[in-house]
Amino acid sequence: MVKQKRKPQPTVAPVGGNDSDGSDYEVEWQIKPTPAKLTKAERFPLPAEVQKNLKKSARGARAESSSESESDAENGENLPTLTTTQIGAILDTIKNNKRLVLIVKNVNFSTAKEEIQEHFDQAGRVKGVRIPKHRSSGFAFVEMLDAAGFQKAFLLDGSYLDGRKISVHLSESGSKKSVSRIQLLEKKNAEIRKMRKRNKNDEQATAITLLPDMSAIEKKAPPPDKFLDKPKPKMLTKKEVKELKKKTSLRAKFKHMEKKGLKA
Repeated sequence: MVKQKRKPQPTVAPVGGNDSDGSDYEVEWQIKPTPAKLTKAERFPLPAEVQKNLKKSARGARAESSSESESDAENGENLPTLTTTQIGAILDTIKNNKRLVLIVKNVNFSTAKEEIQEHFDQAGRVKGVRIPKHRSSGFAFVEMLDAAGFQKAFLLDGSYLDGRKISVHLSESGSKKSVSRIQLLEKKNAEIRKMRKRNKNDEQATAITLLPDMSAIEKKAPPPDKFLDKPKPKMLTKKEVKELKKKTSLRAKFKHMEKKGLKA
């Protein structure tokens, strides 16, 4: 009989073997990064025309804010007052310059004289307030007592009184209301506004504020009280008490001898 050769059986890799068992391939584990969360604006973008309109509206809002700041400057808000030399030059052009009169416009019809006077007391002493009986718009006349209060009163231009933004302008005393006089006042007020704009870089004008100068206010001590501030008597020592007793006793002896007609 012919002996047949046996075929070698194939080797089977054990289940659950390691990577180092000589396998033909290796498994690589990859950790995928988590995707970034998108916002609603990124997920649902607006159309191109709408985005353009939004940009235009934003530019318009910026232009409006700049124009508002310019209009505030024109109305006198956040502007410095006039210097003393400028006020002196303006007062020289007024006929009755002893009366320092201002006209206050855009006043509420329900605002009383006392409220206007209290508001202008921030600038200085108010001599008087006059509200016309027959008027088409809300305005009043304020007369300041001195030039210092008249100078600071322009800082109240653009301030709020009784819920309204008021405007403070130069006026003149008198009952005449001619067209030429009104035109002259308008020119003067336009010049005052220009000067106040120029005074933004002037240290003398910017230094004037409505706040009181604490250094000028003298803190006077109250007068002494008769009972509370009475000085306490000084306590004497034993030696001082003995010396006083000796003096008093010697005086008493001399007086007694003088009464009897004896000489010491």
